[in-house]
Amino acid sequence: MDRRTFVQTTGAVGAVGLTGLAGCLGDDNGDNGDDFPSESLTWMIPWGEGGGTDTYARQMAPLMEDPLDQSIEIDNREGAGSMLGSEWLVQQDPDGYTFGTVNPPGWSFTWRAQDVDAWEPEDLEPIAYSGVFGYTLIVNDDAAEDAGGIDDFESLRDAYADDEISGFGYQGAGSDSHLTTLLLREEYDLDYDSAVPYDGGGPTMEAVIGGEVAAGFATNTSAVAAEESGEATAIVNLMDIDLDHVFPDIDPITDYGDSLAWITEFYQVQVAPPETPEEEREVLMDAIQEATEHEETQEWEEETGNIVEFGDMDDAADQYVGSVEEIESQVDESIGGFDEFQRLVEEEEDEEE
Repeated sequence: MDRRTFVQTTGAVGAVGLTGLAGCLGDDNGDNGDDFPSESLTWMIPWGEGGGTDTYARQMAPLMEDPLDQSIEIDNREGAGSMLGSEWLVQQDPDGYTFGTVNPPGWSFTWRAQDVDAWEPEDLEPIAYSGVFGYTLIVNDDAAEDAGGIDDFESLRDAYADDEISGFGYQGAGSDSHLTTLLLREEYDLDYDSAVPYDGGGPTMEAVIGGEVAAGFATNTSAVAAEESGEATAIVNLMDIDLDHVFPDIDPITDYGDSLAWITEFYQVQVAPPETPEEEREVLMDAIQEATEHEETQEWEEETGNIVEFGDMDDAADQYVGSVEEIESQVDESIGGFDEFQRLVEEEEDEEE
């Protein structure tokens, strides 16, 4: 079963349970009533500025302010592969004024890989989802030129093997991006000399643009900005989603092995702190829907190739309720389980020392 089928069929019972629980709690905790929202809101992004998640939020937030009649502040809380921001969100008041974005299944993977025990993904309450995005590989143009040209995965692989380029950037130690980096080495023969973790797509993109590393991860969203800089080029699509309309010459990783979509395609899922009443979440959901359907967002989607897609509260829950179990199964099949992932991480750390 592929991931898209999975997210449509898993967690339906959990979604009902979450929504029902929030509805029951609304009488006790939801004192906002018809006046919600009556003050500004905070949208937490668990990654740094400039990455895919941040870019989507900054497109959507101004268009949500009109239906909400309140301003929205973007609060970037990067670190630990999105876990620091997620943990912060879990601890906020359940009044609807603070919400955030998570990106399952990568978010679910990172939670499991880091053995987080203070909270669980299902603790957060679903609001909506607003888009789909995923990973590409970008290369620094100067490094590519010095190596005699790098324009696809094969030439990238050859450049590393021949020590013509150095450094590979990924998005967060212990994260889904880290696992994908290891899979590229173990299963796709990407023999990079060193792998460097950064806190999200924005910092990783900047590291490639600046030549700090020769190549690395970008979301398809931030890869557009990388190309617009004139310093880097998107060369490999790690998703199954076709990006030819944005990057006409991009090389699909499926030409070199099995699909990686289960760990490289993500949903932009908006969630609220535990016990946030359904009434307040519905107000936010409606504003998100209006923003996704706004003509400015539709034009942005066409110009950038970013995939805007609205899903309601139940659809949002379907993306992450039960997703940890699916991730465990996929990791078992692809790399031998989370213990093997941790072994490879430790082995890599030893090589770096």
